[in-house]
Amino acid sequence: MKIKEILMNYFGKRLRDVFERINEDIFEDTNEIRLRRGRTVIFRGKYGEMCFDEKGKRTSCDDAIRITGEDIKQMIELMSDYSPYIFKEEIKNGFFTLKGGFRVGVAGRVVYENGNIAAIKYISGLNIRIAREVKGCCEKIYEKIKGENILIISPPNCGKTTLLRDIIRKMSSSGINVGVVDERGEIAGSYMGDEQNDLGERTDVLDRCPKVMGMRMLLRSMAPDYIAVDEIGGAEDISSIEEIVNCGVGMICSIHAADINELTGKRNIRRMIEDKIFGRYIVLSARGGKGTIEGIYDEKLKEVRI
Repeated sequence: MKIKEILMNYFGKRLRDVFERINEDIFEDTNEIRLRRGRTVIFRGKYGEMCFDEKGKRTSCDDAIRITGEDIKQMIELMSDYSPYIFKEEIKNGFFTLKGGFRVGVAGRVVYENGNIAAIKYISGLNIRIAREVKGCCEKIYEKIKGENILIISPPNCGKTTLLRDIIRKMSSSGINVGVVDERGEIAGSYMGDEQNDLGERTDVLDRCPKVMGMRMLLRSMAPDYIAVDEIGGAEDISSIEEIVNCGVGMICSIHAADINELTGKRNIRRMIEDKIFGRYIVLSARGGKGTIEGIYDEKLKEVRI
């Protein structure tokens, strides 16, 4: 099903009438759609930022369609199937997942109870992040990374989660049991317990579970050969990864960094580099398009020929 066809189910009548006029190729090339009350709708993707007028024609931000409170109210009703309480636990974390694996970020008034976030009310902004599977994107490097602990290094929006997901799928389809701690729901894209993305036949997912807790739970309960997590960095993450590896279980992880030099400057990561926890480092960029592989490095940070 096309991305536009899926998303049309989540817009109220006014926005749907506008967006129906926009070419479906625009949706296919869009990474996120930002909708803020009283402000312009902004599509962001392959061709930068784009705005559209009431007739669905591309225009400047000054002349573009603007979002009303009623637009956002209708979207929340449609996204929650008119049962907002279903998403209460997700929304208080600042996002929720739609069928199809699309993640929707939420801005509004934060309500605290006993020092914890209890809810987000008076929602003023939504950020729809378009989920895409790129099956086979790891194929050309898989022989160079299989059997190793893997760290994917990438700036934001350069395809690290997409590559992570495909490595998981490839391992799982090759007879390896993989446990996934999907803290923000972006790897599996689970919706009401159903995984929207294909992670292979031998993959077990802990959805919306904190990484540290989830890694230890999987180690104790699911006997994985590998555990996969997205966006590591904290001291507790590092300690848990070391614990997992010392138990003989492999790791597939990702981290935000522009390149190897920036990675080695991260204090928490330096210890793992020195201890040679990871046997392969994969560096991504968007230089030649999202998911461009800039290089693969071994445990000594020497480049591996692709």
